[in-house]
Amino acid sequence: MQTSKLGLDFTKVEKAKQVSKNIAENVQKFVDNYTTVAVERTLCRLMGIDGVDVDEVPLPNVLVDHLVDNGVLNEGVMFYLGNALVDTGLSSQEIAEKVADGTLDITKLTIHPKKDIDTAVAPYIE
Repeated sequence: MQTSKLGLDFTKVEKAKQVSKNIAENVQKFVDNYTTVAVERTLCRLMGIDGVDVDEVPLPNVLVDHLVDNGVLNEGVMFYLGNALVDTGLSSQEIAEKVADGTLDITKLTIHPKKDIDTAVAPYIE
C-alpha cells in the first residue's frame, strides 16, 4: 500500500475523487441541456450559413429564431440542420434560405437516424 509523505489517508482521497467526479458529471448533464442563441448562431455560421433575409436579418439569426419559436432550441441547431441536410439533400445555406422565405420548417421533417445526421454534418465540422 502506498504511504503519504503528508500523512494523507488515501481511502479518503479516493472517496473525495469519486465525489468530485460525480459532481462534475451531474453539472455536465445539466449544462448539456442548455445552449444560448449566440452559440447556436455561431454554429450556423460555422456551417457556412451567411447572408440576410428580405428584412436584412442575418440568416443564422433567422434559423435560430425559427428553433426558438418552435420551442426546440435546447435540442440544438446542429441536430435540426443535420436532419434537414439528410431529409432535403440541400446545403445548409439553401436550408437557411428556405426557412427564411417560409417554404421549409425544419422542425417538422421526419427525424433520421443519428448516425445519418452525424454523417451529414461531418464535412462542415471537419
